[in-house]
Amino acid sequence: MKLNHRFAEAIAAAGDRHAYVQREVDACGDPDGERTTGAGRTIAVPQDWSPAAALSLAQLLDEARPAATRPRPGLQAFGGLSPQLPEDDQLAPESGYDTVISRIAGSLTWSVARHGGLDSAEDAPVFHREIAASLRGRYVVPDAELCRHGGIDWAYGLPVPPAQLAPQPEMIEAGCAEAPARLRAVTEAATREGMLDVGARVTRDRLDAITQACLRCSGEGEECFDPRRNAALARAMRAALRDGIAEETVERALALARQGIAADALNTLQPPAARHTDSVVQIPAALARAIEADEAWHFGGDTAPGHTVVQAREFRDSLARSIWSFGAPALAFKASPAHSGPVLHINLPAFLSAEAGFRADLFADAVRLWSCALTLSAPRTADTAGTLNLTGAGALLGAAGLAYGSADARQVMAAIGRLATLCLRETAGELGALAPGLGPDPESGALPATFTALTAELERTSSRFAPRSALARPGLTLACAAPEAAIAPLLDSDSQGAMPVENAIIADGGISGGHRLRDSVRCGLQRLGASATEIEAAEDHAAGHGTLRGAPAISVAALEALGVPEAAIERIENSIGDGASVRYALNRWTLGEQVCRTSLGLGADVLERDGQSLARALGFTEAEITAADRHAHGSGTLDDATELPLEWRLVFSAASPADQLLMSAALEAQINGSVETRLALDGESTIDDVASLIDQAAALGLRRLTLRRNRSGLLDLLPAIDFDKGDYTTEPAAERVIERTVERTVERVVEQPAARRKLPDRRKGYIQKATVGGHKVYLHTGEFEDGEVGEIFIDMHKEGAAFRSLMNNFAIAISIGLQYGVPLEEFVDAFVFTRFEPAGAVTGNDSIQHATSILDYLFRELGVSYLGRDDLAELSPDAADQGGLGKGVAEEKLSQQDAARFISKGFSRGQVPDNIVMFANAARKVASGQAGNGTGELDVLDTLASAQTGKVRDVSLYSGDPCPECGHFTVVHSENAHRCDACNWTSD
Repeated sequence: MKLNHRFAEAIAAAGDRHAYVQREVDACGDPDGERTTGAGRTIAVPQDWSPAAALSLAQLLDEARPAATRPRPGLQAFGGLSPQLPEDDQLAPESGYDTVISRIAGSLTWSVARHGGLDSAEDAPVFHREIAASLRGRYVVPDAELCRHGGIDWAYGLPVPPAQLAPQPEMIEAGCAEAPARLRAVTEAATREGMLDVGARVTRDRLDAITQACLRCSGEGEECFDPRRNAALARAMRAALRDGIAEETVERALALARQGIAADALNTLQPPAARHTDSVVQIPAALARAIEADEAWHFGGDTAPGHTVVQAREFRDSLARSIWSFGAPALAFKASPAHSGPVLHINLPAFLSAEAGFRADLFADAVRLWSCALTLSAPRTADTAGTLNLTGAGALLGAAGLAYGSADARQVMAAIGRLATLCLRETAGELGALAPGLGPDPESGALPATFTALTAELERTSSRFAPRSALARPGLTLACAAPEAAIAPLLDSDSQGAMPVENAIIADGGISGGHRLRDSVRCGLQRLGASATEIEAAEDHAAGHGTLRGAPAISVAALEALGVPEAAIERIENSIGDGASVRYALNRWTLGEQVCRTSLGLGADVLERDGQSLARALGFTEAEITAADRHAHGSGTLDDATELPLEWRLVFSAASPADQLLMSAALEAQINGSVETRLALDGESTIDDVASLIDQAAALGLRRLTLRRNRSGLLDLLPAIDFDKGDYTTEPAAERVIERTVERTVERVVEQPAARRKLPDRRKGYIQKATVGGHKVYLHTGEFEDGEVGEIFIDMHKEGAAFRSLMNNFAIAISIGLQYGVPLEEFVDAFVFTRFEPAGAVTGNDSIQHATSILDYLFRELGVSYLGRDDLAELSPDAADQGGLGKGVAEEKLSQQDAARFISKGFSRGQVPDNIVMFANAARKVASGQAGNGTGELDVLDTLASAQTGKVRDVSLYSGDPCPECGHFTVVHSENAHRCDACNWTSD
């Protein structure tokens, strides 16, 4: 086998781009660096890898390997490469992609040399270097099984675990007599699967709620497991029974919680998850012709017993209905070869060079090298030696400046498939392996300038198949499909398989606005001749500016002209930079209450009604809001970018389903495997649209087609619909009439939706400052006239802007719920004892001394203050001592504390009397018909008589009898008469 040095030269020419760097990732975290669980881990990857690719590799390298090895005695080494054995028992996870490349390339090179695939022993280092370089540059990416276990027998002396076979789809032959019944079974299974999923999810949630109600209970002993004493447990059990969960299941869940068994044991009480089995309906060419001619179709043949006859189009329509509803079954119009063995993904965009165009020589070398390696490493009894999977077709075409739906694009992909097949045949002839057949000659005509090297390579490669030995080895399959989810991030490609690029932008949290142009789109613009200024304009159009500066209508200058201060504008800009739309970035909280009322002149009713989005209230039209939003966040596409020439915009326009079908057909004609064609239809697509695509795929003879309808706009709207409210302007509310025959009256009960209870403009409340785990938190409350809490505000300091914003919006959500009638007790039961940081000791609160989270502290404070939930308070040892002595009768009469500590003069506008006295026990209302408003405010003692004597009367002189006029226990007995200090009543 002739070996070149092209991959090693390409890696050397790339400079530091492929140099290894250490990346700190979290194997269970977020690719952007936000950790969730698990410890941080450092892994070596090439410099051009994205954080998502590094994270995916770290998740694959999750098994410990021997830290030190030694050569295995008795086996031959080729070019210094020999099998290894563990040196000792020390184990550690592999350190990076370099170790993966070392064991895969080493084991394959040793296997190829051992089976005589190299001309001489000196070729072993060259073969090893080329294989390793192709992996390092991500020209070829191994599948997940190879990344985890490939070559561990050679590199560490460990046994290779048996490959886990992917579940095979159920094949339904449309010509058999059972086809209609099996198709109905697929539809019924999809419906049943959805129902079982709902039932399993509801059961899991309800049983978990029962367990959590027991765990979070702060009572003692069996009180937590008694629904008569644990209100949260009672509600959880009631909800479970209401949702149809069996009483035995509820009782067993409570019994498990009482025994302290882990929540995992609840899995035994839950229904098993529905098993999803993919189905493929094979449609023969005869059925496709019958559909086209609108003829009858005989299931099982004309003479077979039990055969049925239907119109072919009627069967096609039943398929279309099932696919439209459930996205199943898949369709096959031509037989596909079985896929087994390892899979190597050939990353097509990697072969596109900015200077040389498509590197057809590198592509041919990749196919020859890896087909040789896989063929000689596979057992002779295997069905196939493996699969070479072409992926990234859409990204390659976009980076080359070709429209996906153009004839040139189809011609290019057909030529790539043709060259791959020729290289496979060439290698198979040298090794004595089965070879794929050649498809029809590609369309004549010159390829685009970027792919001229592809034409030259096709001319150099012979189409003859002349095997040098008997065909005793399994061959390879060429396919084009999306890589598995575990491997896809490693490619860092803008498209997968034969699919087109979805849009022009990609998420990037490191820039304002959170998006940028895709690499393939940027390369395509450069290939088309766009200047740096035009590319920047295209990026601004697609990804947005991430700011309101320079925006039409709603700009920073326009907001300043309205009187919005600089601090509020900065908050709005930060919100837009975090990805918020302009419509919702202009809200009462980013602008500020004072700015809204004084500078912008917005009334309380406007803030209450439109507080979440004040753009319309500020006088901006819907068109102006949309234009500003486009300026800030872009449109996501370039086909409507008027700054670019029309021919450039057509290159980046969205591909239609018909374009994808034609592309798959062009590529499938040149390879021996299937092209995975997955069409995602618009949510508004009809059953007739699906039927039309089935007919087009049948005419093209595709090997595999999967159709799925995206969710419609209604699915996004469902959570926002208030079904209880309904349309009360067009239809009268339902009325329930109750006839009372005794009184001969009719009572009409009109059911109305829940109404929002407004807080007074000047409201009572309190502010509680505390420190939880070293983090300051201020709780502000606002109360209704009757003293019930109606709103809360949460302020924290020295926290990040995102965390503070989340806490502010969480407080808004709780406040809205309280004003719509959600009991505070529900919130308290839901959020107490939640666990997350910050947590720990609480200082500054006289009732709570420790909290498991900020939310735990806040809702325990609200429960103690407004619900009398003393079970949530942590009392001092003296106060909790039931055997402690009291402090005398005097404490039970009047407390001599300063009332000004508890009553706000600002709230009462300085009209609080100076002689108000606080009662230690509960406040009493003024007797009916006497002075006072009877609303439950603290009673005011008239101490005029005491003031005239210059001192306050000793409370021990009161007799303890109530006053017959006002009811106060302020009656003083003298020898001649009785007098009340509160109302000046006398017995004379």
